[in-house]
Amino acid sequence: MKFLLLCLLLACLRPAWAQSPPLKVISWNLEWFPGKRPTASAPEAAAHLKAGQAALQAMNPDIFIGVEINDWNAFHLLCSAVPGLVVHVVSSFLDPQTREIRPQQIGIASKLPCQGAWSEAWKANVPHISRGFSFAALQAPAGLLMIYGNHLKSNRGSDTPEGAADVAAIRNDQAHQLLGHMKAMQLAYRSLPIKAWLAGGDFNTNHDGQFPLCHAVAILTRAGLHNSWQGVPRDQRLTWRPEPGSRFEPTTFDYLFVKGFGELTASAVPQSIDLSDHLPVQLLLP
Repeated sequence: MKFLLLCLLLACLRPAWAQSPPLKVISWNLEWFPGKRPTASAPEAAAHLKAGQAALQAMNPDIFIGVEINDWNAFHLLCSAVPGLVVHVVSSFLDPQTREIRPQQIGIASKLPCQGAWSEAWKANVPHISRGFSFAALQAPAGLLMIYGNHLKSNRGSDTPEGAADVAAIRNDQAHQLLGHMKAMQLAYRSLPIKAWLAGGDFNTNHDGQFPLCHAVAILTRAGLHNSWQGVPRDQRLTWRPEPGSRFEPTTFDYLFVKGFGELTASAVPQSIDLSDHLPVQLLLP
């Protein structure tokens, strides 16, 4: 009789286990956070921090990729607004000229245990700027989630045909470097089951033909990463919005690529342009 009652109890509990909520991933370029510019005053930085905390708390991510972060402390203060959200890594890329930490770093935070995290600068880069990616191996019930936050070469310097070719070549090389690191991590974590991969951030390019010489998106998708914007109408994924009066038009720069979850679809989260010229990108992981 006791065995029968136990079986009935487990049968009642099983649907609750099967219906666990998905993990919410947010990737967001916060535009020189905090302050919205590299020379922000203390009041400007404080106002930006407060607004960013409120926005992040409302989104309540389980995994958060932050781009254009000043430093570890700024990212920690931002993430502290969300209960359980722990900072795992913030890059520390140096300005090649001043050798100081640039205020455009990449952070990864989550509510999951972390098995390892670090960052790597791009090898193919322009002399006056340093960017790269951050990485964290997160422990989920079904296995590791391998998370990347990226910031690829900007479009500065691409106003001429020669410049456009150089910028495209740099981003193409950066996409290949990311894939190389993924292969290295697959080997490094070979003793543990890897559930899935996710690469988010600001890629400064898109799959709309806007940058015909840049193949970064195609390089990643050919390697088996799913573009979660695939099939989403362009007007629903304009993640970058220029300031009023700019000669540029809104476009898609921010992505979440996944492997191991099937063909998931991302969405842009509306936010005030006073917070950032980029919109957050959201993805729900089953």
